[in-house]
Amino acid sequence: MVKTQDKRSEFKLRLAGVASGKHTFSIICDKSFFEINEISELLDGSINLQINMDKSEKMLNLEFVFKGNVVVECARCLDPVTFDLDFTDHLLVNLLPEFSENYESEDDQVWTINEKEFELDVFQFVYESIILALPSQIIHPDDKKGKSTCNPEFLAKLAQYSVEEKQISDDEIDPRWESLKNLKFED
Repeated sequence: MVKTQDKRSEFKLRLAGVASGKHTFSIICDKSFFEINEISELLDGSINLQINMDKSEKMLNLEFVFKGNVVVECARCLDPVTFDLDFTDHLLVNLLPEFSENYESEDDQVWTINEKEFELDVFQFVYESIILALPSQIIHPDDKKGKSTCNPEFLAKLAQYSVEEKQISDDEIDPRWESLKNLKFED
């Protein structure tokens, strides 16, 4: 198993001594990446991350290309489910000669750092990009017949405890509200 510090160091992009122009970095986000964040809905995964950096004198333009999958808990049956990811994210980094720690951007995809910084840590940006690319609920897909592929034991238990809604026609009125029909309003 890769140590946390070793895995995290892969996300520190070296800036010192790197010439202006285009540079490419490749990183594999695997189980050790997801284990670094203790509070995570990501159980496992394998994502090939390519970072394309275009460095100029005063700016870094970073493109993050994510391709792979993650394993999360199914929102219905809580069994692991694999979700494919294929997306791109961007980060713009301004390089300033005198950077104040008090400077904060309104935009999470625009950072400002001192131009003398030795490296740029993009670990948290990568992690948040993956989390934000996921839908709010992930469930097992249905099979070709339209039947859920969730854990059948769990679905049976769920059906056992689910309450069926009683259909109420428009003519039926809840007896608790029946007396409201007799109210008279003055005009």
